[in-house]
Amino acid sequence: MVVILYNQTSLRGSNTGFACKFMLIGRKTEYGEYKDCMVGIDKISRLVSWDDYSVFLAISKTGSISKAATLLGRTQPTISKRIDNLEARLGMSLFKRTTTGMRPTEVGGAILSHACAMNRSAANIERMAGSLDKSGTGDVFVRCLDGLICDWIMPRVPKFQADNKDLNLSFYTQNTVNLGPDNEPDISVQFNTEKPMEHIAARLGAVHYVPMVSRTYKKNKGIPRTMQDVVNYDLMFLRRSGLEIDTWEKKSQALRDLVIPSLSANSSAIMLSAVLNGAGITMLPTYLAKLHPELVMLDYGIIYTYNFWLVRAPHTAQQRRVNKVADWLAETFSSTDQPWFDQDYIHPSEFSDIEIILPH
Repeated sequence: MVVILYNQTSLRGSNTGFACKFMLIGRKTEYGEYKDCMVGIDKISRLVSWDDYSVFLAISKTGSISKAATLLGRTQPTISKRIDNLEARLGMSLFKRTTTGMRPTEVGGAILSHACAMNRSAANIERMAGSLDKSGTGDVFVRCLDGLICDWIMPRVPKFQADNKDLNLSFYTQNTVNLGPDNEPDISVQFNTEKPMEHIAARLGAVHYVPMVSRTYKKNKGIPRTMQDVVNYDLMFLRRSGLEIDTWEKKSQALRDLVIPSLSANSSAIMLSAVLNGAGITMLPTYLAKLHPELVMLDYGIIYTYNFWLVRAPHTAQQRRVNKVADWLAETFSSTDQPWFDQDYIHPSEFSDIEIILPH
């Protein structure tokens, strides 16, 4: 068997670039059944430095040597030397300096598509090798909505760790950027079903947003008598945060037409903290009534409901470690004994002691 291993720069750890190694296992002859793919390999390994092309790709992506150095975890002189070596070996300039940063030359632009293909191939090799791993140990990378991570998942992590000592969890929030094919999450928990065509989406549950405020705010500033009365109070808005933006903004347009928000953020955790500290009124998911009975719900007939989904690549179906985490997440958000995650809206008074305020 031929195994081609790429250690590639990513959020997952190593910053060794495109270090490539070939191992031959069970050869019948010098190269056996793999002789065709090994033709010219001595010449390639001598002349081609895969690592130089990872440097080239990083500069193309970031537009500067210093940013490329940060991305790859290298020093700036090292990045400069590697790109100088590549240009010298090719006998041409690959970048031109502009007021907005370093941009590929015509030749550099032509090479860029091949470098991107190398990057994708390296990621595919790692995914292919990982899909054959049935050990149930190792790293699992989860991209998830920050509110669900902080409020619901983290309190349940210690028990999961105790039951799975050889499995390591890494979380990205939904606002993490620059996740490419080389550091694609094993599992994504998201509000929409947008995904690559081959990926699989399964509904985990639903969250229902209702207006909430803290008792501190109620005591200090009072509360609106109706939602039309919010113009006289501090209304806060959650923006983006993994929601389907068009849908969220359409649903909240009536409120937005009434008042300019006193505070907005793209993080559910920030909005919860703002409410608990008495900063104002905002839409929060009903499961928080179970966690924070000190909150006050304004039962004014406004409910936003969103399904959330578990999305994963098909190759992870053969990975025991990913299946363990997927099964754990499905149990974590089961609506069987957690009605706040049911697709149908269940009033918080049925599962919590939260104070309910009706229009008055």
